[in-house]
Amino acid sequence: MNVNCRISTLAVIAALVAACGGSGSDKTATTGFLSLGVSDSPIHSADKVCITFNEIELKSASETTVITLDPPRKVNLLSFQGANAAPLLIDEEVTAGDYQWMRLGVDAVRGTNGGIGDTGGDGCDGEASYIVMEDSSVYNLYVPSGANTGLKLVSGFTVPANGSPDFTAEFDLARSITAPPGLSPDVVLKPVIRLVNNVEVGTLTGVVATELATAEACEPSVYVFDDGVTPNPIGIDDDPGSTETDPNDTVATAMVNEQMNNDGSVEWNYTIGFMLPGNYEAAFTCDGETFEPADGKPALIEVNGTAEVNFEVPMPL
Repeated sequence: MNVNCRISTLAVIAALVAACGGSGSDKTATTGFLSLGVSDSPIHSADKVCITFNEIELKSASETTVITLDPPRKVNLLSFQGANAAPLLIDEEVTAGDYQWMRLGVDAVRGTNGGIGDTGGDGCDGEASYIVMEDSSVYNLYVPSGANTGLKLVSGFTVPANGSPDFTAEFDLARSITAPPGLSPDVVLKPVIRLVNNVEVGTLTGVVATELATAEACEPSVYVFDDGVTPNPIGIDDDPGSTETDPNDTVATAMVNEQMNNDGSVEWNYTIGFMLPGNYEAAFTCDGETFEPADGKPALIEVNGTAEVNFEVPMPL
């Protein structure tokens, strides 16, 4: 073979390798890796809130992606409070791009056997979705239109090419669980959920004076509101199908829990995770209707930061 022929052959081979994406080619990533967890702002009246998630649906401008959870993921939301979350997806490969909404598919249909088979432990071994109250009574959880729409989160989000975004769906159970007349023995799970990017959030924590937390008939909680609003109490919603929000509603809530310190002393504290940065007002409450202080205390949340707001016994006038 002469030299010119050999050079031409090598050139053809090099061109074919480049065209096929061989070594040295510049491939453009078209997918990312999505992680998703669920967490909750708890309620005092329940021992367990068990949700069965069976699929995750993602909607972009060009396509709809359905990720089936097999087996379905059963989560006791009361076990994942503060800055803790239960994973639903871990590095799930999906098409990169902008998404318009996400839907959490749940097994929560009216009149079904939610809770049948629950053995009374901390886990969720009963059927479908259900709530266990403090008196051990069990109720089926029903999501209006849940069989069709599930829990739809309309917050847009982005999956970067070759990136690994990590999100948390934060339930506000105090506003999500309702028991309107006429639905017994079902209890309604109304979707009051925030979708947050875990790299864009901070945490609020603090200590509550023992005298406040242990007052007679007190169910101690801390409510957080947007800065400058008049706080709305959390009450029973007689319209379980409504998805309207009020700017004066709580942004987040937390139970105040008793903690034993290493020196034997007792402290009452709270933690609220997955909060978007900004200025807020935090207030202590025993009943969800009256607040201490009445206009709240300022709380500045910064990305990856931990803000501290404590509640002391008010000084006598």
